[in-house]
Order: sequence, then C-alpha cells, then structure tokens
Amino acid sequence: MMLVVSDNNLRNYFETGRIDIFTVETADIGQINRMMIGHTNEGMRAGWFLDSVQILVPLKGKHYMFPCHRWLCKGEADGKTEVEIYPSEILDTQQLISYEVSVTTGDEMFAGTNAKVFIQLYGEKGKTEVIILDSRSNNFERNTTDVFKIEAKDVGKVFKIRIGHNGSGIGSGWFLETVDVKHITMAMVPKEKKKEDKKKKKKKKKEEDDEEEEGGEEMQEVVLTYHFPCSRWLARGEDDGELQVELLPDGAEELEVNTYEVCVFTGDVLGAGTDANVFINIYGENGDTGERYLKNSDNLNKFERGEEDVFIVTAIDLGPLKKLRIRHDNTRSYSAWYLDRVEIVDTKDDTTYYFPCNRWLAVDEDDGQIARELVPVDEAFMKKDEDDEGGGGATLGLEQKSMSTTYTIKIKTGEKKYAGTDANVFAVLFGENDDTGIINLKACKNYKNKFEQGMINEFTVEAVDLGELEKLRIGHDNSGGSPGWFLDWVEIDAPSQGLRLRFPCGRWLDRGEDDGGIVRDLYPAELQTELYMPFVPYELKIYTTDVFAAGTDADVFIVLYGRKGMCTLQKHLCVNKRERRLYFQRGAEDMFIVEGSETTIFPCERWLAKSEDDGETVRELVPSDIITEKLLRGGTLKRTETEVEDALETHAYQVSVRTGDMYKAGTDANVFLTIYGDLGDTGERKLAVSENNRNKFERGQVDKFTIEAVDLGQVFKIRIRHDNSMVGADWYLDQVEVLDVDTEEVYMFLCERWLSKKKEDKRLERTFFVKGYEGERNTDPNSKKMAQAKLGLDRNANKKKKKKKVAALDDGPIIPYHFTLSTGIERDASTTARVYVIIIGPGDLETDRLWLDLPDGKKSFTAGSMEHFVCYGTDVGEIKRVELGHNGATPESCWLVDELEVAVPTKGIKYSFLCKCWLAKDRGDGLSVRLFNVLDASTININRKVIYATTVITGDTQYAGTDTHIFLTVYGANGSTEEMLLDKNEDRFERDQEDTFNLEVDDIAPLKKIRVRIDGGGSRPDWFLDRILMRNLNTDEVYMFTYENWLSKTKGPRRTQMCELAAVVDDEEMVERTTYIIQVQTGDVTGAGTDANVCLMVFGEFGDTGTLQLKQSANRNKFERKMKDVFRFPDMLSLGELSKVRVWHDNKGLGAGWHLDYIDVKDETMDQTFRFPCDRWLAKNEDDGQIIRELACANNDSVDLSDKTKYEIAITTANTEDASTNENVWLVLEGRKARSKEFVLENKKNKFSCGATSIFEFSSKHVGEVAGICIGHITKDGKKVKNESSWHVAEVVVTEKELGNKYFFHCDAQVPLAAKKDQFQTFECYKSIESFASKVRNLVPVKYEIIIITGDVKDAGTDANVYITVYGVNGDSGRRHLRKKFRNLFERGHTDRFLVEMLDLGELLRVKVQHDNSGCNCSWYLTCVEITNTANSVTTIFQCGKWLDSGKADGRTERVLYPKY
Repeated sequence: MMLVVSDNNLRNYFETGRIDIFTVETADIGQINRMMIGHTNEGMRAGWFLDSVQILVPLKGKHYMFPCHRWLCKGEADGKTEVEIYPSEILDTQQLISYEVSVTTGDEMFAGTNAKVFIQLYGEKGKTEVIILDSRSNNFERNTTDVFKIEAKDVGKVFKIRIGHNGSGIGSGWFLETVDVKHITMAMVPKEKKKEDKKKKKKKKKEEDDEEEEGGEEMQEVVLTYHFPCSRWLARGEDDGELQVELLPDGAEELEVNTYEVCVFTGDVLGAGTDANVFINIYGENGDTGERYLKNSDNLNKFERGEEDVFIVTAIDLGPLKKLRIRHDNTRSYSAWYLDRVEIVDTKDDTTYYFPCNRWLAVDEDDGQIARELVPVDEAFMKKDEDDEGGGGATLGLEQKSMSTTYTIKIKTGEKKYAGTDANVFAVLFGENDDTGIINLKACKNYKNKFEQGMINEFTVEAVDLGELEKLRIGHDNSGGSPGWFLDWVEIDAPSQGLRLRFPCGRWLDRGEDDGGIVRDLYPAELQTELYMPFVPYELKIYTTDVFAAGTDADVFIVLYGRKGMCTLQKHLCVNKRERRLYFQRGAEDMFIVEGSETTIFPCERWLAKSEDDGETVRELVPSDIITEKLLRGGTLKRTETEVEDALETHAYQVSVRTGDMYKAGTDANVFLTIYGDLGDTGERKLAVSENNRNKFERGQVDKFTIEAVDLGQVFKIRIRHDNSMVGADWYLDQVEVLDVDTEEVYMFLCERWLSKKKEDKRLERTFFVKGYEGERNTDPNSKKMAQAKLGLDRNANKKKKKKKVAALDDGPIIPYHFTLSTGIERDASTTARVYVIIIGPGDLETDRLWLDLPDGKKSFTAGSMEHFVCYGTDVGEIKRVELGHNGATPESCWLVDELEVAVPTKGIKYSFLCKCWLAKDRGDGLSVRLFNVLDASTININRKVIYATTVITGDTQYAGTDTHIFLTVYGANGSTEEMLLDKNEDRFERDQEDTFNLEVDDIAPLKKIRVRIDGGGSRPDWFLDRILMRNLNTDEVYMFTYENWLSKTKGPRRTQMCELAAVVDDEEMVERTTYIIQVQTGDVTGAGTDANVCLMVFGEFGDTGTLQLKQSANRNKFERKMKDVFRFPDMLSLGELSKVRVWHDNKGLGAGWHLDYIDVKDETMDQTFRFPCDRWLAKNEDDGQIIRELACANNDSVDLSDKTKYEIAITTANTEDASTNENVWLVLEGRKARSKEFVLENKKNKFSCGATSIFEFSSKHVGEVAGICIGHITKDGKKVKNESSWHVAEVVVTEKELGNKYFFHCDAQVPLAAKKDQFQTFECYKSIESFASKVRNLVPVKYEIIIITGDVKDAGTDANVYITVYGVNGDSGRRHLRKKFRNLFERGHTDRFLVEMLDLGELLRVKVQHDNSGCNCSWYLTCVEITNTANSVTTIFQCGKWLDSGKADGRTERVLYPKY
C-alpha cells in the first residue's frame, strides 16, 4: 500500500516533527502482529528518520503502537530503507461500526450547497456524535447522490436522524431530497436448503422417516437500510429558515414530528439582558433536539430585562422532558445575561415544563459560566416561589444542585517555548450517558490572562446526568496573534462523585506543529485517577442585620460540623472581590450552595468586627430550630417547626500561653491557635489581645486569652502557629494551658519547642497533644504504610485496580521492600511521572501496586540520580518477577532506567536488575512498563532483618525533649547491629511522650543490651530518656531497657551523651553489671612512650564496650616507656568472656609513635583477668605503619584435633502415623578434618517414638566442622528383615560439647530397616551455629590484601581520605584508613593495593567504603573492592559501580558492598 493522500493534508508529507494521518481500507486480517514500512529512496533528501507508527482500527476497537525510532536511509545506520516493526502496545478503544450514508440533493434551482454538512444518528442504544460529511469531491450538488462511509458508535435500531449545515460559504442554502443510512448487523434469517445428490438421499431416507426435517433460522450478517425522506429547504431564506432538520425513517409509526413552544424569561435585575447569540438543546426520554439557535422571537430585541421571548422548536417527539441546556456565545459587547427561567410547552399534549434558573450566564458574574443545564420542577414549586416572592429560589437552586454535578476543570499549559495561546479555547465532556456540548472556557477562576506558558487555569462547569466521564474533547478556534498551544494535561474534579480524573495530552494544538490538529480527544489515565470521599451540596442563607454599617466586604467563610467532630473544609462563600462587594449588605438575605428539604436555623445577632462587641471576627453558632416543609398536592405547603433538643452549648475557654525563659524566646509575630476536642474544633483563632499583658509573648511571660466556642467535649489537641512577621519573629513556646470555664476542666499542653525559621526543624506550626494523651499520634510513617498495605490502599487512599486476576492474599504478612532506582544520564532521561513497582511471586501471587513517591522537595527522577524507597507490601514468598512502570501517558513522560535494586531485608536477599532501558511510549521499544525476571538479576545475600516495634519514652521533666540526633545500637546473642539513626520525624522525642515506630534490626535475637548515643547538636541538645521497649513482631517477645536519666554534657549526675542499657525480660536482666580494670603496659624499647590520645574498645560474648578513652591513669604522665597504666571503668555492662581488644591513638603530639607490650582487662564481677599480648608498634614510621591494632585474647588454649571430644546427638522422629521404630539406629559424622566411627543409637525405653526427640552422647576424635551425616536403621539382633518397615526421621542436631558448636540436619525421610550396615542415607548440614568459644580460638592475626579499583569515567578519581571497614563472621575490622606514603591514590582507572593486618574475620560478609569529602576533587567513582586473605588465599570480590559523591547519584559518600563470588 502506498501512502499517497494524507487525511490531515499537511501538503509536504513526512517532515521533521510532523505527524501525517492516512486512512487505508483493506481486507480484515485479524490482529496485527507486525508491519513492514519503507520508502522508494527517490528524491534529493530521501533519508527518513521514522519515530513511530500508530494504527487505529475503529471497527475492532484496537489501537496499535509501533515504535521505530531509527533511520530509513541508505547513508545512515544499517543503510536499510524499509524495516519490519512490531507493536509495543495494543490498547482497547471504543468499538465502532461502519455506516454508509447516501445523501440525495434535490432537483431544484440552486439546490446545492457549499456549507459544511453534518449528521447525527439516534437509536435504541443512544446517539452518535455529530459527524461532518466531507470528502475530497465537490459534494451536495443539484440532483446528485453523495455516498459517505463513516465509523460511529453502534446505536442499535435507528429511529431518527438530524441533518443540517452551518450556513457557511456562498450559496449555502440546500434542498435536501432524501437520506439513506445502511449498516451491517447480525440477525436471524431462514436457513438455506442444501442440494443433495440421489445417493445421499437414499441413505437418509430411513432417518427422514423417523425425524422431521430441520428448518428454522440461523444468525447471519444482513444489511439494514433506513430511508429518510425530506424534500425541503435548509436555508435561511426558504421555508422556516432552519438550517437543520430531524427526519423519521419510512414506516416509523411510534414517533412523529412535534412542536415545542419555548418561553425564555430574562430576569428583572440591572444589566440582565444580553445581545449575544443564545442556543438551546432540549432533552427527553427519546433523545434531544440538538443545539438550536434561538433566532426568531416575538420581540424585535430579544432577551431584554424583564421580558419574555417565545420561540418555536420543531423536533421529533422527545417524550417526557428531562433537562435542557442553554448557553450564549459571549460574542457581543453586552453579553452578560441573567436568566430567570425557561418554560416549554409540549403542543402535542399541552404539557408545560418549568425550568427555573435565577442565575447569571456571564463571564464576570456568578461562577463565570455562560452555559447552564436546567432540570424541570413541579408546577407547585413555581407557585411556592411566587407566593414567597422569590424566597424559594434557594430551594430550587438546591434541588437543581443535587441533580447536577459540578466539575472543576484544571488545564495545564506546557513549559515549552511559545506554549501559550491567545485563541478561544473550548471543551466538551463526554460521559456514558450524554455530553455537555461545547463549553467556551472564558471565565478562569485564578488568572485573567489564560493559557500562558506553564500556567494552570481553573474553570467551573455544571452538567446533569453525564454518567461516568469517558472522554474529553478540547480545542481552540485558531484566532488571535499566537493561536498555537501546547497542552500538557487536563484534570477534572467532581467533588459530588469523589473522583478526580487526569487527561494527559502532551501535544501541540497548532496548525503548524504536530499533525496540524487544533482539536484533541483525550482519555483518562487510569493510574492517575484519584478517589476520595464524595461531597454533598448544602444550601446556606445568611441574613445580615438591618443596623448601621452591618454589611461587610470581607472574605466570609463557613465550616459545618456534624456528629463526632466531623466537619467540612473551610468554604469561602465569595470567589472574588466583586462578589464580596455584592453580598452581605445591610439588611440583605444572601443564598449560597456549597458542596427532602430540611432547614436548620442558627441564630447569631452579634457583631463580627474587631471594633465591636468582643472584637471577634469568627463566631460558632448552634441550631435553635429545625423547619420541615412538605409540599402537598395542589401546591399547598405544610410547615413544621421543631425546637432542637440537646443542642450544644457555647463555652468560654481561657487559654494561658507561657513563653520560655531563654534568650530571644519572645516573638512579635501574629499567633494563631486551633483547639480540638472530640466534638469538633474551634477553627483557627488569632490570639490578638492579651488580657493581662500589653506586649504579649515576651520572654518568661504568661499571656491569657478567652476563646468563645461551641462545646468541644474532651479537649485533646491544639495546633499553634505564627506568621513569621515583624523583626523578632522566632518564638520559644514553653506550655499552653486551656481552661474550660463552664466545666472548670484544665487541659495542659507541654510544648518546649521553637517556632522559628532559623532553629530546630525550621517550622512555624506545631501540633501538641494534651498531657497524658494515649491516643493515636501518627508519628511513624512506616506504620501508616503497613496499615495501608493491609487495606490495599496507596497514598491517595485509592483502591487498586488490578490489570488481571491474581491469587488472593487476604491476611498475608506485610513486610518491607527496599528499592533503589538509578536514572540514566542521557538527554530526556528524567521523568516527573509517578513510578510504581509490583512484586510477583509463585503462582502469580503479587503485591498491590507499590508507589515510589519522591520525598518533599523533589519533583522528578532527574538524570543521573539514585533514589531510595521503603514500601510495605504483602509477602509473596520467593520473588519470581518484578514489574516496574509509571503513570505517565504522554510523550513528555519518558524515563531512562539505568538500574533497579530490590531488597527484602526480612529474607536477607537483594536483587539487582541492570535495566538500561527506556520506559516511554516514544523511545526504545515503546513500552512504559517492564517485567523483569529474577533469573536475569544479580542476587546478593544481605543481612537478614527482623521488624521490632520500638517505643521510646521521654521523661516528664522540664526541657526533657530534644532535637539532637539520637543513635541506637542493638546487641544480641548472635551479634550486633550497625549504629542506627532514630528519625526525629518532626514531633518525636518530646517531653512525657511515647513514640512508637518500626525498626529493622539484624536477626541477632535474643537481645542482650542496647547502646543509646546523642551527638549533642541541634537547638535543644539535652534529652531525658525514660525507657525503651522493643517488641519482636515475629515472636511477640518484649525487651525493656530502662534509663531514667539525662543524656547531656551539662545536665544530670552522669554528664554523658552515651549510655548502655541491659535488656530486661520477665523482670530479669540479660546482662550483669561489672567494673573493668584495664592495665596497659608500654614496651621497653627506645621511644616506646607516646603523648597521643589512646582509645580502646573491648569485645566479648555480649558485644563491645564502645570507645573507651584512656584518660585518667594512676600515673600523671601516661604511656611512658616500661610503664604500666591502670584505668578503672565502673558500672559497665559485663561482656562475659572476652575475645579481643581494639586499641588505637590519634597520632597527635611530638612523640606520637607508641610501642605497646600488652593489655590486661580484669572483670571484677567474674574475678577474671584477660591478657591481650601485642609487642608491636602503633606508629606511622615504625613496623607496618599502622596506628590501630586488634589483639586476641591469650587465655584461650588451642584445641588439638587429635584430642577426643564429646558429641551430643539429638534425633527427632516425625510426628506422623507409623513414623516410630523399636529397632536401633546407627550414625556416622562426616567432618572437614576426619570421619567419626559408627555410633549405634540403642533403642531403650521407646527412644524413637512418634514426635519424640531422643538424645545420645558419645566420645570421638575431633572431626572438625561437621558437613554431613550418614544414618541407618538396623535390627537389634542382626536377624534378617521379614517384613519391609522403615523409620521416619525428621531432624538431627549435633552439638560438639568442647566448643559448643551446633550443626542442624533437616532430614524428613523414611530410613528402611536392614540387617546390615550397608544401607543408609546421607544428609548435608543446612545450618550451623558457631559458639563464641569457637570464634575466639579462630582469632589469629592475618594479613589482608585490599585492592581498590577506581572507575574509568570522567572525574572518577578522588583526593579525599578513604576508609574501609571489613565485616566477617568473626566480627569487624574497625574503620581503617587506606593510605600510602608518597603515592597519589584513587585516580581515574587506577588500581591501588594495600596490605592490612587484622584478626582473622572468617568468611567475609560485607565491607563499608567511605571518604571524608575533603580535598578539591572529592567525588569518587568506585568500581569494585577485592580482598584476599593471604593466609588461605581466598579472594572475595565486592562490586560497586557507583559514585561516592555528595553532589551525584544519591549524594552519599559511603557504600555498603556485599560479596559476589
């Protein structure tokens, strides 16, 4: 197929940045799988860069996206001029059907027309859109028949059409003869009889005698034809002057042409009349009239103030009328129009319909709309309105408001150059039931100059019964000096439906750009749809008193309160200054509608004025009476007035505000307070006039204020802020006391915080809870995420829409998932779209969509950035696939993903997906969603974590709260964690407050102790810690850590910023307290002493001591040659058996080098001394140049492998039927060093019974680490086995008694009974626990070769100081400085080697690499780290491939790397 003639006729086809549209007719080939596209390579500039192809198949309801993004050129890329491309996405669209419309123009003089002709079909299933009948021929000429093929919605059986033209061009008058509409449908038709030969007839003769011949009907395609005779003029100067007509098909008897008398009443207010063109569309049960121009009135000057204009509208009978839509085009100087009502008389049955309006259709009046949709009301309402002399207008307004939907339309103009437009913009909203017709977007709520670059314009539209929005059509009239417009998106908010839809566009509406279109059809993006609690309309009448100066031009607002403190948002009743001047005048009655008729009266009769009454401009009103009105037949009104029972009383609240007694604590800013109770709140009140001080909020001062409000019930919270005005705006608030004068209840709020832009967290607003409050505070965002994950909610509290059916996970555990996303560095790599991940497990078990929302301050995933997220989702088991996508739907939302990392801390595993692909509709392969298989990922084992619900309780002491950084280290029987920062999260760690949050802690249970440290920074560096509770969410085991003291350098008896707390379980401390006496022996060599500051860290069974500074010795001059210095550290938590010490100095002073002989550590509680020999230099110029040493304990004797040891063997028999045995069992241990003898486990006293664990003990030579076992089942007497039998073993646990190492074997196997030991089964060790004593014996000095490879990219090298910490199964190395004399280290593309001595770390688990960000060129790109244990030549590789730079990627200057073997 040659693409010759374009639909959008851009003349010069296939030009840069343009879109050409072609229509091609072919045979039905089913689903399109691929396409071939190319060119003939003719012409001077034959080369062509094809971006993409889209194929729309309306009859199938399919939209195919074919990305290409490559050259078709002999001189570019691979030189090909044709390419085969495949669809990246197949979208479902509305399925249309094909209609053939034949239009016959009459054989009259000047019967033809040059105007634009349109048609609209009406059927049982609805109506089509208005369709323009156009082709490249000269259509609609005299005595000709024009045939058009159109695709439109299937309306079922057609019962009428509307056809007309727009009256444009010379000789626009048109004589229409007939219209024929054809379409193919499926229908039941009689079956055709098949001709059969004589032989077959004879064979079937017998059967035909028994059965009747099948007849009946079958479903087949048939062509339906509808003939619509017309034979009339559609011309302004002929017949009735109408340009459109409604036609019935031949044979239609149900419907007939009807005449409607339309009476339009213009209101009797100043400026009510209009000179604009007015249009009306009347809707009934049988369709609508289409938009009709109200041209010929019985008045010469139409639509004047107080007048009635009558028009005749001829249409096919609509049945009972449902609504009407009336608008004007705002084209004249005096276009504003106040419409009172419309009355329509159905002349067929003489029925009158009343459509009250009582509103402006004006850009600069009311809500700015120039179109209104009106619904009919009963005649009795109109009579009531007349009786009330206009008083019932509000009720009618509420009736109409409740039946209509108010849409707020936000339109975002793009950020591109020249994106704005001066043209007139219009929109049409299409719902499942109807459309709004053309809405001229004239009256913007927030900007006078509309649709400028980067601007978001807001408009209000009201419509009746559209149903769910399906489509938006938006365009402009191409007028003005710069009509071209780049539209980014349109957002439509319907509060009454609780729905906010986003319609992405991201395209030009410009004759000279894109495809030249100036009208676009937009569809809602499912992933950008938001649901929320729907709003309901309320009608308000406000009566201003008739006294001097009673009116106001202020911005009046209202908040409605219901039961249990539920309230609406604060609603401002006027939208602009003009309305403020119009409303609330002296003696006036103003009606507003804010999102069975019952009226509640709220009396006030008080001033809202600063200079009158009590000076308050806010009043809270309680209802006095409820008036119920019921309209009876005949128009009589039954009115019932009931007094409100148990109405809330108005209370006076005396508020005492104490300003802190510290330097510059007072403020001159304006302070605002909101008080919350269980029955509602006061709203924000300005604390304007202090009752006891002229100059309020001064240092150390108490200011008293009285607030009058409706009874709040039990007060539990306040919100207080200031506006940061005046010079001394910073304010230290000490406390607030609220006294309910009526009940004499006092509520105390302890504050003790700054409200300042310069101090603490720079916030001017704080929320405080009443002293002793035990309710929900919402201080932990992770807890909220977990709760949302359980409910299947995202950040906007939206229910997820699943794209496919998946296995249900109703009550599965919720676990944290950690994500790291790296964005590429190419042009246009960044995106502002919202990104999500779905984790998929076995059997298509999957999490909800986990949204990766950027933190405040970040608007996009910028090129080269690295972002970290923590999300909570359902545990899907073993991860199989990961889906990554975003909600961007426009070409502008392209995104280049470099790498995705998914970590599951609770399972100790991390997957790294090297993506390097576009998620974009116009880049790469056109996919905006990717599915990654874990088989393609790099899998790394990381530290397994357990979730602990951690509660931190701050003491009830003055100034107990803090904003300093708090660090926590947790120690358990199986190791310790890294130091963790506890996030302040705005309001944690305040006086007398319990803060609960979730912590991910290494799996080291049972917990033994914790270390809490503060860094002493911030505006309030001191903290009074009461206690900490940690609850294991897996086991529900609770650990309590009690301190009840200050962490401070200046407060409390200890004057310390660090404390260690023992875990208390069931009132028993897990760790004893002791005193450590440390003796340091300096060597007897020349220059052995040091003047540097020496520090020590002791390691033992229960963790470490932390850094101990060796300051106060018995000797005045410490660490001199051949001298022993003694240091005493009382009241410390015992470490149990000691394993090693780490000793270092800071290399300060003249004689910094130090020769250390040994260190003795005495535990007074255990009465045991541990010796740590050294006999090495800690000096940069001696030995190996290290100033840090790790010394192993010399108390532990080595074990001779030839020595005998004892093994305890615990065998568990399965708890199943026939699992037990009465015979013996034998077992052999397979060790790394040797093999044990055969142990016969004699079955005495029913040892191997169902579900029982049998324990045996044997002596044997030491076999080393137990790797496997052989286990057999043998008869007691050695006789042959008569009947086959077996024993079901579940688990075997082997414990080596000398060192206490345990080895676990998961068996779950049937072991057959045999007479000899030639039948057995083998099992491998799946888990081992190495004892502390065993680890200690492995601590021998080992030299590690550390190789650092710096990347070969621009600016990869660094001049900063680099440090490394190596972690193994035997502990960590401490932070080591990687340096060499006279070497320029860590340069681009270089490999640097270091030899560092450490105690044997065993199997390496991870390393931490960091730098201090010093030097001119401190950024560093680290490729990888290789560490070799020179003792056993085992090399471990730690891949990195990331920046350590405060200005690149995620801004971090440290990386934790895990091994890749």
